[in-house]
Amino acid sequence: MAQDSFHETTSDFLSWLQEKGVQLSPNIAVHDFRQEGRGRGVIAIADIQEDEVLFSIPRSAVLNLNNTISALPTEAMQETISAMPSWLALTTLMMIESLRGDSNWASYLTILPEKLDSLIFWNTEDLAHLQASTVVQKIGRDKAGEMFAQYVAPLGLANYDTGLLHRVASIIMAYAFDIPEEKPNDGANETTSANGEDEDDDLVLDNGDDEKTILSMIPLADMLNADADRNNARLCCDHEDLEMRSIKPITSGEEIFNDYGQLPRSDLLRRYGFITEQYAPYDVAEISTESIKSAFETGFSLSNGSCVEPLSKLEVESRCDLADREGFLEDSYDLAHPSPDGLSIPDELVALVYLLLLNDENLDSIKNGNPISSRSKIATELVGQLLTQLLQRRAVEYGTTIEDDKITLQQATLSDRAQKAIQVRLGEKKVLKGAIDEANTFAASNKRLRGNATSQEPAANKKRKPPIKFQTMKKNRTT
Repeated sequence: MAQDSFHETTSDFLSWLQEKGVQLSPNIAVHDFRQEGRGRGVIAIADIQEDEVLFSIPRSAVLNLNNTISALPTEAMQETISAMPSWLALTTLMMIESLRGDSNWASYLTILPEKLDSLIFWNTEDLAHLQASTVVQKIGRDKAGEMFAQYVAPLGLANYDTGLLHRVASIIMAYAFDIPEEKPNDGANETTSANGEDEDDDLVLDNGDDEKTILSMIPLADMLNADADRNNARLCCDHEDLEMRSIKPITSGEEIFNDYGQLPRSDLLRRYGFITEQYAPYDVAEISTESIKSAFETGFSLSNGSCVEPLSKLEVESRCDLADREGFLEDSYDLAHPSPDGLSIPDELVALVYLLLLNDENLDSIKNGNPISSRSKIATELVGQLLTQLLQRRAVEYGTTIEDDKITLQQATLSDRAQKAIQVRLGEKKVLKGAIDEANTFAASNKRLRGNATSQEPAANKKRKPPIKFQTMKKNRTT
């Protein structure tokens, strides 16, 4: 965009904000960051104290279903779009508004990015650099295309464009907020950050506490860049108008940052098309429940020559049903860097492996209502050994090692996309290594586990023994 055009559209946008009733603090200003490889942002032009209102936005100036649906030409179209999944409904509305010459939102839509580099726009060769990262399975380009064809194409919109829909949907993924719907006399204090982590598709979401939220594009709020370390502002929704407030003192000349939350870099890349080291502490690596079930149906050989004999498919499914009943069965488990708030391996994953290893008597005790023991008791030596094997197998799926990736990143010929992808996969491998190291520290007693799993005799000399019987756990039934 030419220099004059850039500043012209910015000026037009600021005038539009004023017309919409948006109130800006005299201590902030929109800033041009193109020389730093970015677009617009917001900076402080005077010192700002903690909890100052940086700008306030009337709900009528928010682009969402409530504020745009009435502009559609027919009631039938209004009903059809209202029934769509949230992101698709907002995508369709924004596309319609962007193609209208007299759109009330034109000054806002003009300043939104013309080009994004989120994963939905990467080709197969670029995506291959991510190797076994599960982020590739979350892109959903084909599914989005199918939904465009199913829901949007039948509307018969003039200038219907699948490419435009993908662009708009990507902007929504990157910039939209879930904000609480306004309630009369609602005094609850609520804050929200850009594009919450929930992937639900209802346009109006219910968080389970009788509070509904609506997916929205919030002009100016979405112009703030994000930084996990330098986050100094937050959107507050506890008043009639939405307010962006400072959460710490901000010095004149300093940029004002929102925060995406504790997103791993894989999600930054998927949603926003960039990565930064500031989000490396939030990297995760996933291991699927299907891979764990398959491993238990095959069995394990241990380094001391003993083995964990395989379970039948029926036995595995029965134990997983019990894990589901107990509330710790998931489709996959996120491993993370250890932090003051938690360990690398989640409790739920430890409990699943423990349950798959329990001997029949103690398994029956769980079935009869006795609770699973605390983590300190279920993090047994054998659970740790099997987790180590499971995580090592997961690491091998990537095809290269941590050292391989470090060497590759030193190549000057790497494309920008390749560099981003390798940093993401390297971060996941570091998480896996940390989880393996953690599993190796498990040392609790194996006494409740299957008796044939702890023999110290070499496999060639081992004679089959009857299962070892233990006393049923004496614990109070949970209510």
